[in-house]
Amino acid sequence: MTDSSSDTEDIEAIADMAGELIHTKMEMAKRDTQMTHVMRIGTFHMELVPDSGINVEQIFDKMIDKLMKKYGEKLLEINVQQVNNDKGSDRRQYA
Repeated sequence: MTDSSSDTEDIEAIADMAGELIHTKMEMAKRDTQMTHVMRIGTFHMELVPDSGINVEQIFDKMIDKLMKKYGEKLLEINVQQVNNDKGSDRRQYA
């Protein structure tokens, strides 16, 4: 008999490692080129590291379609606190 909590811990550990890997890759890209592709719609924010093997426009188009299908007009809603937080950000963003 196995402990189900160990399965959850394994999944969480794998998710943490994947998150760290993605974060590291993005930081390296920013350090090397200072550029990422950014899509921001309402409260949704997505960044892609430039790569010749991906079609950024296609990925963004598919993501917009999926988000609109799931959230509809609510996707475009934003509150004043989020706007103030974005203005205080000192990160450089390129699209």
